Amino acid sequence: MSASPTARLKQLVPYAIAIAALAWILHKTDLNAFAAALKQAPIALFVLFSLFMLLLNCAADTYAMATVFSWFGCRVPYRELFVVRASTYLVAIINYHVGQAAIISYLFKVRKMAFLRSSGVILFIIGVNVGTIFLLASAGALRVPPHLRVLKLIPPVCVVGCVLYAAVLTWRPQFLAERKLLGPLFEMGIAGHAKGVLVRLPHVACLLVWHFFSLRMFHIRVSPLDALLYLPMYFAVAAMPINVNGLGVAQQVAITFFAPFAEPPGAADPATQRAMVLAYSLATVGISLLLQFVLGFACIRRATALGASVSSAKREKTTA
Repeated sequence: MSASPTARLKQLVPYAIAIAALAWILHKTDLNAFAAALKQAPIALFVLFSLFMLLLNCAADTYAMATVFSWFGCRVPYRELFVVRASTYLVAIINYHVGQAAIISYLFKVRKMAFLRSSGVILFIIGVNVGTIFLLASAGALRVPPHLRVLKLIPPVCVVGCVLYAAVLTWRPQFLAERKLLGPLFEMGIAGHAKGVLVRLPHVACLLVWHFFSLRMFHIRVSPLDALLYLPMYFAVAAMPINVNGLGVAQQVAITFFAPFAEPPGAADPATQRAMVLAYSLATVGISLLLQFVLGFACIRRATALGASVSSAKREKTTA
């Protein structure tokens, strides 16, 4: 069945926002300074380091996922899950949720976990991922510049959201608790969600290390403390639906946060600093997408043989 016009419009809105944001940012950027920033960066070293960190990131992501699966009585061989998780990078470039559907298919077909329960476990993992990033971003939000003061709403929104969510987990309203899809969330409870955040921290740490040293390679001398404060905020904005694969409004946020730390040759020039941060941001997004594509393509055949099939997940969803 084809999607309705309203559904198609909703799918196109993030792309429209991202394209408009990037067009405005590029219009305001000195493209000669942007090209110079790319030339001055050690691109070969940057690519090799990014490849290493992507593999380490996937390993940490797989560890967190395998740990969560074990909490639900589903023990998965680490090497097998690594291949499945890496393969989802390929389809996630187009649609993140399609990648998650492949993992659900693997849990259902290979690990014999009920479809709705598998979906609930993945929902728990996604929620913990997003929650971890936004909780860390709350610290950086307290130091945003005046013209981004709207981001200061993130800490109170996170606090209110956590309190309400904890209340629901404790209260366990019947109309929610009896749903099989939400069952894993209530099983984990507040303590289980806290454990989920802890096992997710190595994955977040990989992202922080990668971006910190990438900033340095582009001659943006951000301090470790400022990186720890601002990078989670950058990640949080990049994860919002006003971006597509990290492209869009996230670049303007990166410029706002990190331009003051850029050290161009000679005297500090705001236009050059802006171009340097944009070069860093687009380079990290670009190399990430490229390497995810290569890693996903390398693993997709083996993962499909293991049962990580997007098409079968969609079929089971209609019959569940």
